[in-house]
Order: sequence, then C-alpha cells, then structure tokens
Amino acid sequence: MIFLRSLCLAVAAIGVLARQSHPEKRGMVKVFLKLGVRDAPSAYDSTIHKINYYRGLTTDTMAGPKSDREAKLVSITAGVLDVVKTYSRDFEANLSLLDLVNIGNSGQMPEFGNQLYIILRSCKGIHNETLYNNIRAISTEVDGLGSFMAKKLPKLLSDVIVPVFAKYSNRIDMIEKTTMPRKAA
Repeated sequence: MIFLRSLCLAVAAIGVLARQSHPEKRGMVKVFLKLGVRDAPSAYDSTIHKINYYRGLTTDTMAGPKSDREAKLVSITAGVLDVVKTYSRDFEANLSLLDLVNIGNSGQMPEFGNQLYIILRSCKGIHNETLYNNIRAISTEVDGLGSFMAKKLPKLLSDVIVPVFAKYSNRIDMIEKTTMPRKAA
C-alpha cells in the first residue's frame, strides 16, 4: 500500500515537471502506432489456410475415381511445393527469437509438418516422375528449412525444435522413396 502511494506520487511529480518544462504541449501525448486489426494475416496463417485447402483437395481426390487420381495429385503437390517455398522464404526472412517462442507455444511447426505429411502420404505407391520430382523438391525445401533452423537457433532451442521438425522431414523422405518411378525393363 505504501509502495503504491509512493509510486503514484512519483508519477504525478514527473507529470508536473514535464508540464512545466513544455507548457506549449498540453493534453495527451500522441503515439503514432497503428493499433487496429492487422490488415493482412500472418505468413503462417495464410500458409496453414492454403495447406488446409490442399488437404481438402487431396481428400476429394482420394474419394474420387482412381483414373483421375494421379493427375490431380501431381497438381496438388505442385501447389503444395509453392506453399512450402513461400513459407520457408517467409520464415527465414522474419526469424526472431520471439517468433520462435510463439511458434513453440502454439505448435505451429508440428501442425505444418503434420498437415504436409497428411497430404503427401496420399501419394504413396503412385509411381509418377512428375509427382516424384514435386515430392523431392518439397523434401529439399523442408530439409533446407531444418538446416536453416539448426544454424540460426541457439543450441538449447535447436535441440528442442529441430528433432520435432526432422520427424516430418524423415517421413517425407520415406514417401519420396515410395513414389520413385519404376525403371523400364
């Protein structure tokens, strides 16, 4: 209680001194910050929205006729490749420790990896060169993002985040192997 009263007195004294030193500046101090709702969603939000869109397309493709599956999965993986490239580029450009704490607390990396895995596991056993190349490029992007995090993060954070991320990278590598085109006899 005594501390609170002395704190109020100190703030009031500072206010009086500030007012006396600048008598021409009366009223509230203007702060030039935009405190409204963000105009654009974060890179992560738009990425998850796109990944969920492609996941819905994958579900529809797998429920549809088998004759159309291969071509639709090739187009889906091409779109997913663009999403992964964009996410990787945005993540590398906007990396800060505060972002990592938020990513760790909200489970963004595991959610991103899980959604990506769910889409790509639908491609297992389809031996198509274009599909294989798309999945291989996605795997390369994911590995690049993992190595970027391993280099840029402090050791303690790296030891926690990179193994979780590597789990999904290994799964994508396994899917890549199952889509490898068969060699003609």
